[in-house]
Amino acid sequence: MEIELHKQLEIIRDKKNVELPKDIVEKIELFWQKQVEENPHLFNGEVWSVTKFEELEDRLRLTVQKTNYAHYLYDERVGLEDNLACYNLNGGILLETLDRKYIVGEMNETTSYPKGLQIPGGNLDQNDIKKDGTIDLIGNIARELQEELNLNLFDSSIIQGCKMQYMELPEGRRHAYSPKLKGFLKMTSEEMKKYYEKYKTYLRENHQEVEFAKLHFIDKENVLEELDSLDNPKRPYLRGLLYMDSRVE
Repeated sequence: MEIELHKQLEIIRDKKNVELPKDIVEKIELFWQKQVEENPHLFNGEVWSVTKFEELEDRLRLTVQKTNYAHYLYDERVGLEDNLACYNLNGGILLETLDRKYIVGEMNETTSYPKGLQIPGGNLDQNDIKKDGTIDLIGNIARELQEELNLNLFDSSIIQGCKMQYMELPEGRRHAYSPKLKGFLKMTSEEMKKYYEKYKTYLRENHQEVEFAKLHFIDKENVLEELDSLDNPKRPYLRGLLYMDSRVE
């Protein structure tokens, strides 16, 4: 479920790690072994799970504990009870081009979500934790955007009007907290397409990971029709997010 953010967001790390019963850990390990056999490119890195959500007078506070990607993927694909689930915290950015199109990436075949559609962003890691225990979500999104699209979030000549505007909340079996920036790219969709093709060539020539096989540009005025015309799997938040933003002026 996507909501608009009207309060400041605060994210705090709990130094305890997520603890799961032994039988659940064993099931996750067996599941992970099978996933890696099917896709050797997978990496069981750290993931931050929200263990507490508080709506305070002046802000929203999320408390997180460390778990791993296998826990997240098992919960997403097999399912866990709410008290054992991985409430994955990840950030993203919805970019709109000068000609009013949304940038949506199509995941590469080597990822855990081949051909899947999503906005730029990703999971947090240890680099996003400040000395005071708070989480630098903006820094995380900036790093992911630089790696995935070679765009500098903090360069106002490239991206303007950027603010934390949306957040996905858990709903049903979907266990996720996903704050999202909205930003306006100072390029047309055609300019961005050419720019990204050059960057993708650079990554391949330097034997670096290409996360997005291609970019899709979804017309803001015809968002649902264009998105639904693509038969790719889509992140659960994507349709609601694009529709919600298309209604905001």
